[in-house]
Amino acid sequence: MVTKKQVFAILRYDGFQNESTPIENRVTVTAVVNDQSTAHAEVERLNRLNGAKGVRYFWQTTRMVIGAS
Repeated sequence: MVTKKQVFAILRYDGFQNESTPIENRVTVTAVVNDQSTAHAEVERLNRLNGAKGVRYFWQTTRMVIGAS
């Protein structure tokens, strides 16, 4: 049986990378949490902490698939 659960991925975009760098090498999933308010708070914290370094954090709703083979 496959179960799907809504989760929230926290992503980092490395704006300091050269435009010729493939997008898949400029975006990183840093964490996945199960609560939207937690995702929002963590994104705000990380942007305050690292914003001057040329990176930007954001969150995206996604699904975790449990029981797939």
